[in-house]
Amino acid sequence: QYEEKREKIGKIVKMMEEDDWRSVFKVFEADVEYREPLLVWIRPSLSLVDFIQKEMKKLGLKKISSVGCGCGTLEYLIQAASGLEVTGYEVNRTWWDGPHSTPHFIRLEYVDEKGVDVNLPADSAILFCYFNNLEYFHYYLNNYKGPCVILIGPIDGERHCEPEPSYLEDNSVSSTRWIVQARFSISGGDEIVFYQRV
Repeated sequence: QYEEKREKIGKIVKMMEEDDWRSVFKVFEADVEYREPLLVWIRPSLSLVDFIQKEMKKLGLKKISSVGCGCGTLEYLIQAASGLEVTGYEVNRTWWDGPHSTPHFIRLEYVDEKGVDVNLPADSAILFCYFNNLEYFHYYLNNYKGPCVILIGPIDGERHCEPEPSYLEDNSVSSTRWIVQARFSISGGDEIVFYQRV
């Protein structure tokens, strides 16, 4: 089981090394049960990327800043399949640039855990996929002056993240008012929600 799992991860990493992003989507499409948190928390698909591209176009945005992106598999797939420019923001450079980390195929910026002094570009949307610290989320949100927040996470009660996709629908949680621009159900019990600054 473990060897089989490592082998599958290795194949996906090789596909990304060869810039064969279409085959990566096919791996996730072929097995409806397949999830691989070492690479990506959700089940990525071309229909998800099409949705993201369409919503970004409505806002006139061409860049995404993904906070807490890990090795950036989802971000790589978005960038490769859509042409949007995606930058990842992570803590712990020694891990992500170390020999035991999953390789990353997007540009990573290393930041302080609390997002202090991080100026997330105002001409980008900010993305939090399965982020898991509400306090730090608010640090990043408060340092962001742009028009769009994207939240991805579970809605089936099987997994957990903070903030959850619907978090910014509650106007009391942020000093800035955010409204839902669009939402999309992701195969496997997850959801993506685009929020627009009011």
